Amino acid sequence: MSTQLFAIYASAVFLLCLTPGPNSLLAITNGLRYGMRKTFFSTLGCATGLVLLIALCLSGLGVLLAASEIAFTVIKWLGAAYLIFLGISLMRTKSSLADAPGASGLRKDKSNTSLFFQGFLIVATNPKVLLFFTAFLPQFYVRDLPFWSQFLVLAGTFVAIEMSVEMCLAGFAGKVSSFAGAAGRFRVISSITGALFVSAGAFLLTMERPE
Repeated sequence: MSTQLFAIYASAVFLLCLTPGPNSLLAITNGLRYGMRKTFFSTLGCATGLVLLIALCLSGLGVLLAASEIAFTVIKWLGAAYLIFLGISLMRTKSSLADAPGASGLRKDKSNTSLFFQGFLIVATNPKVLLFFTAFLPQFYVRDLPFWSQFLVLAGTFVAIEMSVEMCLAGFAGKVSSFAGAAGRFRVISSITGALFVSAGAFLLTMERPE
C-alpha cells in the first residue's frame, strides 16, 4: 500500500470511528459504570471482533456471508437480540454507583472476561459492520501484494484508531462518573443508554440484505 493510499485509509477509518454507534455507546456506558481500566477489556473485545470481520472480508468469506440470506438473517437477529438484551439490562438498573463495591465508587460486578465478550459480541454480531467492511476494504486491498502484510496494516490501523477513540470516550465518561453517581441521575442515565441500545437493536431488525 502506498503512503498516499494509507493516509486516505487512516483518515477514513478515523472519521468512521468518530461516528456514533454501539461501540462508542458501550465505551461511554462502561466508562461511566466501571471506569477506564475495566472498559479496556470491552474495548479489546470490540477490537478482536473487528480483526475477525476484517480477516473474513479480506479472505472473501465476508462476501459469501453477506450474500447468504440465511447467514445475514441469523447474524442480524443475534445482533439485534444482544443489543436489546443489553439495553433492557441497563434500563432495569436500580442501584447507584455509590452502592457498588470498590473504593473508587465505581461498579465492579462485571468480570474482565464478561466485559471482553460484551465488546466482542457487539461487533461480531453486527451485520452493518460486515456489510461495511465488504464494501470498504477491497478499495484498499491490492491483490498482487501479500495477504498477511496487508491484513496486518489494514486491521492494525483500524484497531489502533478504534481503541484510541473508545478509550478516550471511556476516559471522559469516567471523569463525569462522580456527577452521575447519585442514584437518581444514575438511573436516568442508565435508562437513556439502555433505550439507545434497544433502539439500535430494533434498527438492526429493519435492515435488509442488499441485492
